[in-house]
Amino acid sequence: MELVMDYNIFDEWPTEDEFAKANGLTKRQVAQMRSKPDGLPFAKRGRQIIIHMPTARDWLMKRLHHPNPTRGRGARK
Repeated sequence: MELVMDYNIFDEWPTEDEFAKANGLTKRQVAQMRSKPDGLPFAKRGRQIIIHMPTARDWLMKRLHHPNPTRGRGARK
């Protein structure tokens, strides 16, 4: 019996170049995002940097800034 897989394990893992182009970034910007202590998670496939898209989305969502709702409403009197 032959096992046929129609799912590539790397479908959700674009290269650094592909990730940058798809998101309107330069490769250098992506490298800067990766290099921070709590930077963009990545893996290596040989010499290639690959980025897991669902993990990148989660990483970005954790960095959302929520404005302070009490500021700017004349709280001081």
